[in-house]
Amino acid sequence: MNSQEPIDRLDQATADRLMKLRSMPVDTSRLDHLIEAQIPRARTRSVLFRIGPLRAVAASLATIGMIGVIVWSLSGGAVLASPDMMAQFHRDMLSDKTMAIKVDTIAQANQAISEQWNNGVQIPQVPAEHVMMCCMRSIKDKRVACVLLQSDGVPVTMAVASAMDMKCPTSQTLTREGVEYHIQSSGNLNMVMAERDGRWICLIGTLPADRLMNIAGAIRL
Repeated sequence: MNSQEPIDRLDQATADRLMKLRSMPVDTSRLDHLIEAQIPRARTRSVLFRIGPLRAVAASLATIGMIGVIVWSLSGGAVLASPDMMAQFHRDMLSDKTMAIKVDTIAQANQAISEQWNNGVQIPQVPAEHVMMCCMRSIKDKRVACVLLQSDGVPVTMAVASAMDMKCPTSQTLTREGVEYHIQSSGNLNMVMAERDGRWICLIGTLPADRLMNIAGAIRL
């Protein structure tokens, strides 16, 4: 019994010492820094994981945009709206060579055009001008919606297309209320062209260019 007692005392002292050590606070911040210094990839990977979805979305949008550009370029890109061609559009409307549909309002014209051209451009409203007829034309496979108006008894053709599909010829330009108008003529016909709200608009008639710009300026998009 006496020989076992020193061992019991040693065990008790060891246990008491361990109890005290367990209750003492230990600073492990230095150890944390050392560990992070040894394995920096863990932090980098977490950052990349957060950035990854954003890059994926940006890449998807860029891909969609690129596809749109490729499709547009394969379709031939923008075509030139020459004055002689636009003048012929107007003459064809007057001579009824276009199988035009008789209408009384822009709403009726848009309805008739939509039946021939799904998701096509909308013809804008032209106040105080009498609508007579409308038709579909094309310039090198680019669709153009045409409507024949009457302004003060004078026939005026308004042609409308996507601004991406048409380009204006080099010509004199005038700016009114922030809109740039390209002014052209062919024979006795004058015409003004402009881009507004993603649409290319051309007005053709024997009226002076100034009067045609007034009509264009009154258009409601």
